[in-house]
Amino acid sequence: MNYKALIFVDGLFLPIYKVCNALKPIKTSSAKTNHFVVIKLFGIGSITRIAHVTKSINIPNKKITFITLHQNKAIIDLLDLNAVYIKSNNPFAIIGTLLATILNVWRRKNTSILDMERVSNLSGLFRLLIGIGKPCSSFCFETKVNTTSRQNSVSLLNKPATHAIAELFGKTYTYKPNEALLTNKSNKIAVNINAGNYLEERKFPVHKFTSLITSLYDKHPSWHFYLTGANSELTYVRYFEQELIKKGIPKQQLTILAGQHNLKDFVNHLRQVKLFITNDSGPLHISYFFNVKTIGIWGPTSAKLVGYKDSELMLNLNPDLWCSPCFVHPKSKVAVVCNHNIDCLSKRNTDGMATKISKFAHT
Repeated sequence: MNYKALIFVDGLFLPIYKVCNALKPIKTSSAKTNHFVVIKLFGIGSITRIAHVTKSINIPNKKITFITLHQNKAIIDLLDLNAVYIKSNNPFAIIGTLLATILNVWRRKNTSILDMERVSNLSGLFRLLIGIGKPCSSFCFETKVNTTSRQNSVSLLNKPATHAIAELFGKTYTYKPNEALLTNKSNKIAVNINAGNYLEERKFPVHKFTSLITSLYDKHPSWHFYLTGANSELTYVRYFEQELIKKGIPKQQLTILAGQHNLKDFVNHLRQVKLFITNDSGPLHISYFFNVKTIGIWGPTSAKLVGYKDSELMLNLNPDLWCSPCFVHPKSKVAVVCNHNIDCLSKRNTDGMATKISKFAHT
């Protein structure tokens, strides 16, 4: 489901959430927290970013339990996290697993509830229900945050998500130089042209991506490009391959991996590459988590807000436009200023981008 449909459905629950949130809360326990329950239903990238932050602030995985959709089990297992799953294959499964999850959390003692679903009314209702008698924290987009004995709010306004996540855990996020950086000297370059179906405006246009990879091949004719993606993205990736061949890149320098690997296989492949080039997407966060040199191409979204700082591990290719980023909030109206032409991606200088990537590859 894309973000517009999610926002519409979530908006239907706003009146119910406001009424429930205004009710007098039950007094919470003053016992010290020794376990966290994190509500994060959607997004393998978001789950991976949370795992990165908790690792950085030294909170062991055994002290955290995620509540997430069952479809995220692969990323939970890959990152060695603990989770309680909500099954969404039919209404009976949703209701049954929701009730089981509520009972599971109610039985836990000395537990704090952290809602990381980014100001969702549905997750807010869920947080209020499972958090009865427990301290709760959630994100907001107001400058003045709400803090009571029952609930703490952390603002996401003009703040990196990494910092806000750490605040929910009562910690401070600080970037640490990565000592385990994978400095692979191979000629393998992994490329992801997909961005999932949540916000497709994040995709670098295929003709621009074609120009970028062609420029890189002209500079480094020994490089071999591996085109990644899910099975559902295979047709799009095949089209990309054909466009690259038309631009003069030999077919033997291109390998399609889309649809041929699960998440574990994907990570194993990333460990063998020199670079990973991608849009803002879940794979960007996975690559960064596993210490692979990553190039992020940003447009409507912002590396400063939802990504990571430039470092020996990360190169952010940001647009030089006043209107970018335009997606800073789950309910942001994307690409209104540019009349949905996505100027921050469609007007990029790919030769300049290729030069920066080449320099980054040899640092």
